[in-house]
Amino acid sequence: MYRRAPRSTFRIILVSCALVLGIFCILGLSQKERLNEVQVLQAKIHGHLTGSRMLLDNRASLSYWAKNRRMEALIPYGRRSAKIANRKGAQDAAKTKLYTKIGKMVADAVKQGGSDPVSNVKLAAIMKQAQTANVPKDIIKRNIEKGSSGGANYEEFVYEAYGAGGVGFVIECMTDNPVAAQRDVKQALKKGNGKWAESGSVSFNFNRRGVIRVPSESVEEDQVVEAAIDAGAEDVVEDEACFKILTEVEDFHAVQNALEEAKIPIEGERSGFEMVPTALIDVNDEDAGVNEDIYSRLLEVDDVDAVYSTMSAL
Repeated sequence: MYRRAPRSTFRIILVSCALVLGIFCILGLSQKERLNEVQVLQAKIHGHLTGSRMLLDNRASLSYWAKNRRMEALIPYGRRSAKIANRKGAQDAAKTKLYTKIGKMVADAVKQGGSDPVSNVKLAAIMKQAQTANVPKDIIKRNIEKGSSGGANYEEFVYEAYGAGGVGFVIECMTDNPVAAQRDVKQALKKGNGKWAESGSVSFNFNRRGVIRVPSESVEEDQVVEAAIDAGAEDVVEDEACFKILTEVEDFHAVQNALEEAKIPIEGERSGFEMVPTALIDVNDEDAGVNEDIYSRLLEVDDVDAVYSTMSAL
């Protein structure tokens, strides 16, 4: 990059030249001597200007390089890294939602059947799920007290939506204010460029299943498949550093118990009942970004407990 030297610099140089020439005249130097001296002076001046320009160019180049290095540090290393980061954030959000959902389920079960798991079969099943998911004890205690006091008035709702590239979404809510819940879900969809869908237009692409995840690095695949299938599991598939075991809803606890008896570790926070798509859709990067944004916005809604989609890798 070239930068012009300040005008004050040129004024100083011109004045200096005039003074030198005046001195030469006073001293009565010959024309040849004056010419030689002027040439030497011009060479020095040219060297000074060239050095100044090089210094300015170097400074500008360093500034440009540093700026670009900062920009490079902010640019993600490709689509794969962005997907991993987004997926990790989504998993953390889903975990928080799971804790909240189980808490609501505990309060609702206690209100309907009492706080004793021995006589309240529904509560016993939920407590088992809470134990598997490692739900903190204070959440369980707080919601048992809420249900016992009659403060729990929850209802379950399922909403449906469309994203980009033909992707469908199923949104599960458990709320004591369905009007506000529906309003907030619609606003989240609008902000994320999603579309509200009529009931049944998306959910037919999903089946409710029990899902148990086993970390793949801690056990052999054959061991997982044998224990799961023998206990009544529908299928075992490999899915991002884990084995995902699919069961019918009524077989979930039997398969879970069989895996525990076989000393096979379970990712409790990522196991439970889910809406599993019958087929997944691959979309381009632009549509994937839109759908990831919709997914994140829906999870930010307080009354939303879970979000499922037909997009692969979401």
